[in-house]
Amino acid sequence: MDDKYNYTYENDNEYCYPKTNVLKNKLNITNGDDLHIAEMELVAYSTTSLVQDPVKGSFDFEHLKSIHQRLFEHIYDWAGTPRTCAIAKNDLFCLPQYIDNYASDVFDKLNKEDYFITYVYDKKINSLVKLFADINALHPFREGNGRSQREFIEELAKINGIYLDLTVIDKMDMIVASHESINGDYEKLTTMFKNCSKPIKKEEQLKYIELYCSEDLKIKLLGLL
Repeated sequence: MDDKYNYTYENDNEYCYPKTNVLKNKLNITNGDDLHIAEMELVAYSTTSLVQDPVKGSFDFEHLKSIHQRLFEHIYDWAGTPRTCAIAKNDLFCLPQYIDNYASDVFDKLNKEDYFITYVYDKKINSLVKLFADINALHPFREGNGRSQREFIEELAKINGIYLDLTVIDKMDMIVASHESINGDYEKLTTMFKNCSKPIKKEEQLKYIELYCSEDLKIKLLGLL
């Protein structure tokens, strides 16, 4: 991977074991490779659990945090909690002191747009792309941002009548496209979203609204359909 796409962190002693870049974890694993394997296995288990028992929410910041908490609760004490250190991957992500304010802007906008539910298909895809880019720029967690935002966006797509599978996208292609989207270029990300999405039947859409949405949001969306 190009070095410019590697993460850099500020004041990371809070999260890592002394003199290492290995995240403190519930399993007390101090070897980075071993932690990577354990994390992958535990998150895979948690992802399956999310499919069977989804987090219901209002597709706001609390909903995103709940998804992150479910994905990483078995390995990190801070699962679901916004980071307190600065993070960069070539571009500097939202500074920790501004995460809550920026998140309010992002998710208030989603609310005002009625979660894209009334948009035509292509506009829904374009809107999902821009929201994905905004959440990526927010990057609210110390680790696991990509996996939690992917789950969030895929669920939002489903309540909009779209099956979106971002797991088929090459990791490096996603990193490059996400980097370009932070700088306002959505072309690569839009092409990816279009290539790995398809419309689903209305009955499936209604099923996903029931699965993923809080009662208040469900009532609102059903009133708009």
